[in-house]
Amino acid sequence: MFAKAKDAKVMSSTQNIENVSKKYKGVPFSLLGSQTFFQGKVILKGEARLAGHVEGTIISEDVLIIEESALIKGEIHGVVIEVSGVFEGNLHAAELLRLTPSARVQGDIAAYKLVVEEGAKLLGNLSCLDPPRHVKDDITLAVVT
Repeated sequence: MFAKAKDAKVMSSTQNIENVSKKYKGVPFSLLGSQTFFQGKVILKGEARLAGHVEGTIISEDVLIIEESALIKGEIHGVVIEVSGVFEGNLHAAELLRLTPSARVQGDIAAYKLVVEEGAKLLGNLSCLDPPRHVKDDITLAVVT
C-alpha cells in the first residue's frame, strides 16, 4: 500500500530530472571519475556526473548527479541536483534536490523542491526557494485562464 506512493514520488522526481535534461539535448555529458581529484571552480553546461573528489565551487546549468563514491566539499549552484555521495558545504538547487538513501549531506541547503529518500542523512539548515521563473509563469497562466 505505502510502497506505491513512495514509488510514485521517486518516479516523479526522476521524471523532473529527465524533463530538465531534455532542455539541454545535444549538450555534451560530463563525467568526473572516481579516481579524480579537482580543486577550484567548475562550470557545467550539460548533464554531469561526479564520482570523484571535488573541493571548490560547482555551477551546473543542467542535471548534476553526485555519485555514491563522490566526496564534494564546497558550494554547488544548480538546477536539478541528485546526491548519492558525501557533500559538505552550501547547496542551492533552483528546481529540485534529491537525496538518495546513500546520501550524506552537511551544510546549508536551499531548494525549491526537496526529496529525501529513506536512509539519506542530512544535517544543516534548510530553506525553501521561490519557484523558478518558468514555474511562476505556468502558475500565473493557470490562474488567469
